[in-house]
Amino acid sequence: MSDVSGMGWQERVSALLDFPGEANKFWEQLCHEAVEVLGGFSSAVYVDVKGDGTWQCVGLWPIEPPEARRAALQDCVPALAQECSALDGVLFKGLAGDPPRSVCGVLQPLPGGQARLVLLCTVAPTKDRTAQVALQERLRAIVTAAPTFQIQHTLRRARADVGHFSNVLDLLAMLNGQDKFVGACMLLVNELSSRLRADRVSLGWLRKEYIRIQAVSHMENFSKHMEGVQELEAAMEEAFEQDAELIWPLPPDEPDAPLISRDHEKFADSQSAGHVVSVPIRNGDDPISVITFERKSSAFNEQELRWLRLCADQVAPRLIQLEEQDIWFGKRWWRRSLKSASSLVGVEHTGWKLLGILSLIVLLFMVFGRWPHRLRGEFELASETVRVLPAPFNGFIDQAMVEKGEEVKAGQVLLQMDRRDLLIEKASSMADVSRYTREMEKARAAGELAEMRMAQAMSDQAAARLERVEDRLNQAYIRAPFAGAVVDGDLRDRSGSPVERGDVLFRVAQWDHMTVSAEMDESDIDFLEEGAEARLIFSSRPEDPVKARVIRVEPMAQTRENKNVFVARLQIEDDEEAWWRPGMSGTVRVSAGKRSPIWLLTRPTLDYFRLRWGW
Repeated sequence: MSDVSGMGWQERVSALLDFPGEANKFWEQLCHEAVEVLGGFSSAVYVDVKGDGTWQCVGLWPIEPPEARRAALQDCVPALAQECSALDGVLFKGLAGDPPRSVCGVLQPLPGGQARLVLLCTVAPTKDRTAQVALQERLRAIVTAAPTFQIQHTLRRARADVGHFSNVLDLLAMLNGQDKFVGACMLLVNELSSRLRADRVSLGWLRKEYIRIQAVSHMENFSKHMEGVQELEAAMEEAFEQDAELIWPLPPDEPDAPLISRDHEKFADSQSAGHVVSVPIRNGDDPISVITFERKSSAFNEQELRWLRLCADQVAPRLIQLEEQDIWFGKRWWRRSLKSASSLVGVEHTGWKLLGILSLIVLLFMVFGRWPHRLRGEFELASETVRVLPAPFNGFIDQAMVEKGEEVKAGQVLLQMDRRDLLIEKASSMADVSRYTREMEKARAAGELAEMRMAQAMSDQAAARLERVEDRLNQAYIRAPFAGAVVDGDLRDRSGSPVERGDVLFRVAQWDHMTVSAEMDESDIDFLEEGAEARLIFSSRPEDPVKARVIRVEPMAQTRENKNVFVARLQIEDDEEAWWRPGMSGTVRVSAGKRSPIWLLTRPTLDYFRLRWGW
């Protein structure tokens, strides 16, 4: 390590505080001064802009030759910056390698937000703690120049921006005084040439997909077929096609810029232009013009380039307006038509355009498309065979064996009538038959013919009464006529209640065959035809629709809940299911052909207005 005990490093730190250059030059100078003051080998500056541990190298020393630059990057790696920030902002650590080295680092917060930087410098190794602290203190003194430079650099840029904006406003005021496009272009290039001390400034404008020169500073007339003019137009088109600023020669810090500047190089060599800069002028996001600057004395610095960008952005609307005014009406109208058409088919507002296309497709489908027209109604499932079981005679209910909804078998006893009076009457009739039979035999033995015949008649009468009683005793048991279900009649809580002959006790339905009756709205009767396909959607199982077909429509309307309906009879075409029950209901959809969707949507509304207003 070189001798650093003498005076002089304080003067170096003071010089850094007043550094007049740009930021990239300042970071290189900061690393250079660190190497000189600490007598080190290499140095690097890392910045963490967001405070999230993402370190970026902004300065390095040495930068030449390339081998030294690579060695500096290998010694001062980003991991050391992160380690320094984790160790309370100071670091002194030995590095592996030959020759042996150590790295010294300090952390410095930057003004504004959470930004911070770490300055690293490789030095000769030392185990003396006092020497390590001295090196860290000198490095800390150097790195404190960074916040001061950042503030001063921001202030200088703000003052420069104010001056640039003032100059642009003066130039705009001068352009607003022009009413012709060519005159405004000549004024612009002459003023830019004067203010930037450029040897020549040229302005090219987009004409039929090519850039054509419109004005050249301090030159009223020029031939478009001159070789120099053609080379200049080629250089302008190079900037126009890439929609970017092109600088020739390339800046030293950007030797491998991704932009192509071959035509600029050719133009600069053939015209001995020295330094050439081309700046696009844009209409919105699309370039329409290019300004090219030539200067032999010196290169264009960063402040001049920033002013050129600002100037190009501000003068664009006025130049576009004047250029539109100078062309004839037909071309102006054609341009506006193309612009409107490009907005329809271009890439902007893709979401709205897609929405418009989808809306048009939907509208065309609504008008010209075909959609199934289905009539809606309510249906009820009923048994084809229903038997009514009435009371066989006047009497009382003894016991009901079933209730409503219960399945029954053929011959099953459903209800038993009270038989006590009948049994008493049967016993009385049997006694009368026995008594009259004995009287008849006694009269026969006595030879009393008249008495015998009277007794025989009384015996026959008693026998007939007995037969009637026995028949009623058999009728006292109400039996199911067939297998099915009780659809009406819940008499279990009516034991002992009197009934009269003919009173309905039960209704038993057979499940083997079901019929469907549907109530259709009066407004749909013109579309309802026999033979139309239908779908039955049961309320209990809407996920299992059943196919059916209309077999008959009753010709007379019926009133249901203050509206007229027509009853349609339907035949089920699917196989009967075990879960079907008489009385089940749901919604029926009857096919009535196909109609346009707009007709299906507007028909109810139009019918309402026709009925209300007589349209």
